[in-house]
Amino acid sequence: LLVCTLVCAGPVAAVCTFGAGSGEPTLQSVFDSTLGNGALNAADCIADDRTWSVPAQLDATIVIELAGFAAQNRFGVYSADSPRERLTLFDGPDAAGADSTVQFAATGGGYRISVNGRAEGTLHGDRLGFFLATPTGDTFYSDLSLNGDRFDHLYAYRGTGGDFVGGPLAGTAFATGMYLLAFEDLVAKKADRDYQDFVALLDFGVPVPVPASIWLLGVALMLSFVATRMHTIVLKPSWD
Repeated sequence: LLVCTLVCAGPVAAVCTFGAGSGEPTLQSVFDSTLGNGALNAADCIADDRTWSVPAQLDATIVIELAGFAAQNRFGVYSADSPRERLTLFDGPDAAGADSTVQFAATGGGYRISVNGRAEGTLHGDRLGFFLATPTGDTFYSDLSLNGDRFDHLYAYRGTGGDFVGGPLAGTAFATGMYLLAFEDLVAKKADRDYQDFVALLDFGVPVPVPASIWLLGVALMLSFVATRMHTIVLKPSWD
């Protein structure tokens, strides 16, 4: 029942809306070119995933960046419990195809973080979110309640199970443990609402290691079951 509660309950869908555009490729056209026509509907984003449980490992890849601030924007992770604790994963010079591997090691109320094998700091709490910081001094969070303009700057999409057919991830799967995060990088009163200013793929597919004690318990239960079966077979009377 617990497994079904965690796995079977899918994310809540929302209807995401977009602005008229400014002649740039739309987010839908980005999805069509990278995942195939119609494979993912840009209007069908998810409403409930504003923060995520800390995984053992997170792989992040820039899919596309179509913004005037592209050379200066910064993208990273923050602690949902303490949003001022932030760690940049990509900055201005990074472009489509850039990737980072982030590892989290539990330590007394928080996690030591290493990026691409290099120790970077600590985040407290057991949930995290993502941010986009712009050169105008604005920082936009996946949790929209943290945004100064109270505007939703992030649309999130969960993996469909299909494959990427174009872009830097061509030939790899868009698995259900993955998310596409699509950001709008202008404040609400100036936003064109295209949500393709910065698009990144986040892979949460690496499972959290199961404690050794759980494995030992599982082995003990299995041995107990086998012993019981063997005992039953030995003592079963013959009716022939």
